[in-house]
Amino acid sequence: MFALTLFFMVLLVGCQDDKQKPAIFLSGSTMGTTYHITLVDAPSALIQSAAQDSIDRLLAQLNQQMSTYIDDSEIRAFNRLAEHQWQTISLEFMEVIELSQHISSLTDGQFDITIGPLVELWGFGKQTITHRPSDIAIADAKARVGWRKLQIDKPQLAISKQAPLWLDVSAVAKGYAVDKIAEWITSKGIQNFLVEIGGEMRLGGTNRQQQPWRIGIETPSLLQKKAQQLILLSNKAIATSGDYRNFFEEDGQRFSHTIDPLSGQPVKHNIASVSVIAETAAEADAWATALNVLGEEQALVVAEAQQLAAYFILYDNESKTANYKIVMTEAFKPYIH
Repeated sequence: MFALTLFFMVLLVGCQDDKQKPAIFLSGSTMGTTYHITLVDAPSALIQSAAQDSIDRLLAQLNQQMSTYIDDSEIRAFNRLAEHQWQTISLEFMEVIELSQHISSLTDGQFDITIGPLVELWGFGKQTITHRPSDIAIADAKARVGWRKLQIDKPQLAISKQAPLWLDVSAVAKGYAVDKIAEWITSKGIQNFLVEIGGEMRLGGTNRQQQPWRIGIETPSLLQKKAQQLILLSNKAIATSGDYRNFFEEDGQRFSHTIDPLSGQPVKHNIASVSVIAETAAEADAWATALNVLGEEQALVVAEAQQLAAYFILYDNESKTANYKIVMTEAFKPYIH
């Protein structure tokens, strides 16, 4: 379903002994990736199979609203909608759009969910390509992009377009789904949990050892998974955006899946990955993508101005090989283990 590759490793800590609290583990597939859920010290009345079914139904509902891979989804219906027509949408879809538009306004449009035509053109949507599109094709796609051309009527739960827009909410939807699952979990009286979809996470309370959750931010590598940095989280969310697993090369040039909606082209900078900690996974998801589009210098300015907890892994050479340097905002430092 979603174009972005986001990544984390949950580090297993402590021994498997009697001091660990009991837990329920749930997993499955959704949104073109996998999900993993840990429920610590869940009420005895909670039946694992019933919990799994409830979560799968919730995820199916969100997919039906926001997946560009489902023909009769709400987002696909809007993408087919004629200009200046209005479409009624679900509350969940509206919440994702509102958050996205807010971050677009804070980044001067370098985060933009109307970027769908450019994502498809560069081969990071339904179709796959291995060559650079023509300048004419890029200009044509750019003409169909622009967050200000998306109109919202929140009281009526309706949206419209002033141009042939094509929405792609992949930079928010997985994080939003994580949040909705977390809401379902807390509604069952469970305070200690981990929810992860494709790398986006939300952590509630403590782990089985009654300690903050230990999360490893992955070292950018195609060969192996290794923790670059260990952090401790409780009642927070975290998401990562990076370019090292989703790109194509042509004539020695790398084209990242992260597209700048203003230039119409893949970003060109030294960010290997950026991780953001926030109150919600939707916010963390969207901001991680936004900062990745902005590039290291502008991203740091915006992250500090917005008081974001952001952690950047930067390539330390033009060839983008395994030499990295780390930069983080002041707000991120308290989470370092």
